[in-house]
Amino acid sequence: MNKTGNILEINKSSLLLLICLLNSFIYGQIISYELIQNWSKEEVSSIYSQYGVPESTGEINYGVDGYKILYFTPDFNGELVICSGAIFLPVEIGCSPPVLSWQHGTESNDYGAPSNIGNTYNDLVGVIAASNGYIVTMSDFIGLGEGEGIHNYMHASTEASASIDLIIYGKEFANAQLGIAPNDQLFIFGYSQGGHATMATVKEIETNYSNQLNVSASCPMAGPYDMSGSQRLMLEAGVAYPNPGYLPYVLFSYNKIYNLYDNINTVLKPPYSNYLFSMFDGTNSMWAINSSMPNIPINIFLNDYYQNYLNTETHPFKLALIDNDVYNFIPQSPMRMLHCNGDDNVAYENAEVAYNYFINAGVENIELIDGGNFNHEDCASIAIIGAKLWIDTMAELCQPSDLDEIKNGKKALLACVDFLGRTIPNNTTNKNMINVYSDGSYEKILLIK
Repeated sequence: MNKTGNILEINKSSLLLLICLLNSFIYGQIISYELIQNWSKEEVSSIYSQYGVPESTGEINYGVDGYKILYFTPDFNGELVICSGAIFLPVEIGCSPPVLSWQHGTESNDYGAPSNIGNTYNDLVGVIAASNGYIVTMSDFIGLGEGEGIHNYMHASTEASASIDLIIYGKEFANAQLGIAPNDQLFIFGYSQGGHATMATVKEIETNYSNQLNVSASCPMAGPYDMSGSQRLMLEAGVAYPNPGYLPYVLFSYNKIYNLYDNINTVLKPPYSNYLFSMFDGTNSMWAINSSMPNIPINIFLNDYYQNYLNTETHPFKLALIDNDVYNFIPQSPMRMLHCNGDDNVAYENAEVAYNYFINAGVENIELIDGGNFNHEDCASIAIIGAKLWIDTMAELCQPSDLDEIKNGKKALLACVDFLGRTIPNNTTNKNMINVYSDGSYEKILLIK
């Protein structure tokens, strides 16, 4: 499939149509599913050891099955397209599990999408959470993995719809595979682009899907929620940026959706006008794309185009950015935003703008946690573990019936961690913390000032 072209190859279209007819939409709009890999509890334990995952991240209660999913979801124009994703299930679970929806960060290579099970960092989230007792869904988002076309990068509407559809279809799929229905809890979290997608998904569910889904809590992390303000200004600053390829990624994505320009030669300087678009065909890593660009991303633009953009408030690119701000709603469920003030990719001001908007609107159950002076990459593991622990304190997770703690009613304190998942001494008395116990339960301790 040529992802930068306008049509699918005829053979692949015919094959997928045949698959669709044969499956007869067994699980909603799922076209096909394939068990790619399974992990025993011992193998999950090895993952903890290999990647230095703290024991407090979650009890290893179940083996895990990882499935690649192909399903239909609407594109920006309402037409159904094929999207891929992953679902991780706890093996032989004996009770109704909650659903945990993970939204992945920026990825330009199809190989790095969640559906490529066994080969990406997304496996860590899926395997660990499913072993703890969650049903985990992960959309690749439209245009990544085995999906159609180029990726709708940073497009709030289709990030949300692709995630929601996989949650809905995935609940039915999990019921059939596990022989037990999920419970009513739904938790949503994601980092970077996934933070943007998480907030967009919460907004869409609470606005248009409240009769089907109820968000129990969400944790958007390090996301560019304020695309038209904080993030735009960061990229317009005219200084070196760690991932300059993000700018053309947004440009090409929004041109597909909003028709920003008719001819790339009126927008980008050569040689970027000659080759840059073709690099977003799903075969190149962000490293390769970044390496082909100047360190100051705005230097790819023709001066006339860029000056017109700066001086025109109704410029199509600016209007597209406004359309993808995701904080302009009133969350009805608990939300904790995590962001590190040293973020060099996504301005910390994104979180502040969103938080202040919520507070000024009278939103309750909203928090902004500053993870400290860490850059975007270093902040990720801190934030993701912290988000998982926070979600665990609300999740109705059951434990296998053969655990000694359940048999004899005893439990032991495994760890004390702060709200970012960092271990602290057990005898600490002057800090907000979470106690993690051997039976899988949690105790939040809040310091009242």
